[in-house]
Amino acid sequence: MKRAVLVILLALLALPARAATLTLDQYVGALEHLRALLETKQSAHDEAAALKNADVDSPNGRFHADTALLTDIEAGRERHGLIAHLDATITALRARMPAVSGAADPALLEQVKREQEIEELRKGGTIAGLEPPKGPWYERFLKWMEDAFQWLGDMIERFFDWLQKLWPNEKLFKQSATGGMRWIVIVIVALIVIIIAILAYEVIRRSRAAPAGAVEESSPIGSQRDEDPLSRGATEWERYAAQLAAAGRFREAIRAWYHAVLVTCYGAHILHYRKGRTNWEYIAAISPRVPWRPEFVQLTKRFEVEWYGSDHSSQEALDECSARARGILDSVRRADRGAA
Repeated sequence: MKRAVLVILLALLALPARAATLTLDQYVGALEHLRALLETKQSAHDEAAALKNADVDSPNGRFHADTALLTDIEAGRERHGLIAHLDATITALRARMPAVSGAADPALLEQVKREQEIEELRKGGTIAGLEPPKGPWYERFLKWMEDAFQWLGDMIERFFDWLQKLWPNEKLFKQSATGGMRWIVIVIVALIVIIIAILAYEVIRRSRAAPAGAVEESSPIGSQRDEDPLSRGATEWERYAAQLAAAGRFREAIRAWYHAVLVTCYGAHILHYRKGRTNWEYIAAISPRVPWRPEFVQLTKRFEVEWYGSDHSSQEALDECSARARGILDSVRRADRGAA
């Protein structure tokens, strides 16, 4: 792999006047070679200069090499920052590479297809429980009423049987006291019904008197929506960034500011959203004549260093990114209002 990268870079050096075309894998390999040179404190001037003229064919479309990054390498800027920038760019590009999958097994696919086929229903037969009722409607209604009264009578009879079990055996009383026992049972049943009615009334009265509590909704800071720039509007991202900053989550607040810039550019038709595009592909799509493009380049550099190159960000990093983001947002919105 290293020998192939060296051959590609030598070919680029031999053709300085005409832009060469690399595959995405070759471009990533060239960036890794530049990183290895910087890591070993060797000069990468010629390799970066040759790679600046290259175009890259990727599954998401053709784009030009990262001129800003390669210019910094050619100029010999601070080595640690360049290595962090290269790591972030290589990671982002490798995430967009198509996954390599093995060859499909035709026999297994055919077996799965057969197992998923639904057998057709056989003609004829009946389904239990769905037979239509027979006879005139009034006969069916009378039968239903008869069954309902029979059920209600059974329930009442069981209830009185249960009440009678609460009392001693009637053989202990005289035969003349049978009528009095029945009245006692009736009085007890009446008292139970009255108590149940009073309790039901109190429950209904208290439920009506109790004021309906106000329902408060709160969304926890941080969710799966944070990874998608289109999950919120630009102003929502700005408010969300302020909430994250107040909670001390500076690294996530920097990402929220960057997403606010992207969404604003989408709305102004400066950038066009396409799933799989990298941040540096967006920069390549902006014309060099756009006055705030250098600020966007610096914001992207700092964002990728903070998001991909570290686990925690400082207040100073957030202040720098938010200031650059606000400047870009103001410029885009003023231009959009002027065009309207």
